Amino acid sequence: MGYYDLDEILADGQKIPCRFTISVPGLGYLENNPGKPVIQNTKLDLPLWLAEILAICEIQSAQNDPNENPDQTTYFIELIQPDFYSSKIINAIKTNALKIDLHQLLPYFYKLSVKWGSMFNDTELMAIVQEMFKQRACAINDYSSDNNHLQLLNSEFGLQLDETERTLFRQCIESHRDLKNWLSS
Repeated sequence: MGYYDLDEILADGQKIPCRFTISVPGLGYLENNPGKPVIQNTKLDLPLWLAEILAICEIQSAQNDPNENPDQTTYFIELIQPDFYSSKIINAIKTNALKIDLHQLLPYFYKLSVKWGSMFNDTELMAIVQEMFKQRACAINDYSSDNNHLQLLNSEFGLQLDETERTLFRQCIESHRDLKNWLSS
């Protein structure tokens, strides 16, 4: 994956919930209120690329408040855990990973999971997503060995794949085709 990878760019554009920790003048256009400020504690869905930056940018206090803790750092926003990482979804993944409709849940589920897990060092989430990917990759490989590729991609299982799994499906089809050609020659 690189700088020009379209899937990476589209994954970074996925919106995640955030809460502003301070009022910011002039950012009202994020709420369709041009020229107005974004008020403290406003919850907005921001693209990951923007939220990631605002969540790590420290705010310098203009006035030295004697009541303020000098060791406490303030950031523009606080990231809120998205619904697709709720305990309900995680339990469904643990129960039967093959039945989850990842495309409807989030088209770039794996790419966003890697970014989210690395931002928060969430090893439990990463282990669950990794196990889900292993299970689903085996099923994808099994489906790709069938000769009805288009029919399988448009089947119930094929429509549930996220973009990473669709890429894997195409690579498995090519691999099986190359293996058959090699064995026949």
